[in-house]
Amino acid sequence: MDSNRKSKKPAPGRSKPSPGAGAIFFIVLAAVTVLAWILPLRPTVSEKEKRNLERFPDFSVSSLLSGDYFEQIGLWFSDTFPGRDIWIQLSQGIESLHGRSSVMIYGTMDAGDAIPVAAEPEVTPGPTARTESASLPKPAEEAAATPEPAPTPEPTPFWGGKVIEDEELITLGAVIQVGDSAYAYTGFSKTYSDIYADAISRAAEMLDGRCRVFNVFVLHSTTLMLPREYRESIGCACEEDILEYLESRLSDKVYNIDTFHALLPHNNEYIFFHGDHHWTALGAWYAYEDWCRLAGVEPVGLDKYTESIQEPFYGSLYYKANQAKKLTVDKVYAYTPPGDVHLYIHNGEKDTREKRGYEQTLITEIRGTDKYLCFLTGDLPMCTFVNNDITDGSACLILKNSAGNPFCYYFTQHYQYVYVLDYRKYFFRSMTDFVDYYDVDDVIFCFSAGQAQSAAGSGRIDYFVR
Repeated sequence: MDSNRKSKKPAPGRSKPSPGAGAIFFIVLAAVTVLAWILPLRPTVSEKEKRNLERFPDFSVSSLLSGDYFEQIGLWFSDTFPGRDIWIQLSQGIESLHGRSSVMIYGTMDAGDAIPVAAEPEVTPGPTARTESASLPKPAEEAAATPEPAPTPEPTPFWGGKVIEDEELITLGAVIQVGDSAYAYTGFSKTYSDIYADAISRAAEMLDGRCRVFNVFVLHSTTLMLPREYRESIGCACEEDILEYLESRLSDKVYNIDTFHALLPHNNEYIFFHGDHHWTALGAWYAYEDWCRLAGVEPVGLDKYTESIQEPFYGSLYYKANQAKKLTVDKVYAYTPPGDVHLYIHNGEKDTREKRGYEQTLITEIRGTDKYLCFLTGDLPMCTFVNNDITDGSACLILKNSAGNPFCYYFTQHYQYVYVLDYRKYFFRSMTDFVDYYDVDDVIFCFSAGQAQSAAGSGRIDYFVR
């Protein structure tokens, strides 16, 4: 043995890494992976967010070929991870250490696109035009040598919404809490807004002479309840400008509901929830009233409906607000339509006239706290209202996200059949196939501003319109 060779000793204060440490890490990782795929452990309801979680999608050849099947599996996997409510609670506990104020903004948000000035339409404005509506300045005349700066917007003549006091702005994010109410941040995507507007316009062109096409762009409470100058100061996109931009992009064959001016005079009423991103059934009624104006029919007043109240309702924004206890606890007012009206839920194989699904009470009594599920019992692929007091065979199709749930009840007073499709769950027929098969007279698109401007939302609508 070479006496000159010296054995290497570990440096003082350092120890050899234990091979067992790496093994333990991979064993834990493997165990977590196995647990994540054990179906009985995956939650179906989030008590913290007070909502039903994504369900594992039903298999169909059409959804497999379109790629929607695997996309829905991904949504289910991420939305139902075991222990999700515990992680949400831990995150909120950490965020609550940031400070206290009566005006707080939580979360983070990417900067949206600048809203273009609404261009003059290439065609003559159709039934959607409303000359008194001018939230955006019109382009300057081509002959103008030097464009003048845009004038400062005049204050809103009527304002029943929030009055913002001078308060400390904590951080910029996705949820705004002003005293007893929470609001969602609003943004604008030109790319997806254009896809949405082009799809609605294509629907009107394809169904021209066969159906009327209505667009109901549901704005956030942020837009109706917070002053414009305040929204601009914290970087919120002004959705009244987005609505006008969309209108300039829509075909003149589209009937566009003016959800901003229809709801603005009522923003001192209970038209939006304090702790949820949805509008109330009352807010939806005011938009329906404007639909009646364009459709040429008389609205049926809420005094003809049977009112019911369910409480308490803790919505999607309630548990995102660090000072949730300051929020006004919401009530859900629901209105059961008059007449011999029935509701059928279809949640299985391809729909047919002979198989409407099972009959459901018009307004469901919800035992939990997500009382918004009383409308249509939630977001299901297809629901059908049948009014036996109307016998002319009239029918409308409402394509919607959850914003359309309380809205669709009012149409039972004007059609014998009201077909309601959730664009995220229904994959069996295209728009033209559905219209032809069910002999539909009018098509109504009812989407929240956020869904209409999302990649998934605009893309799915674009796919349906064929």
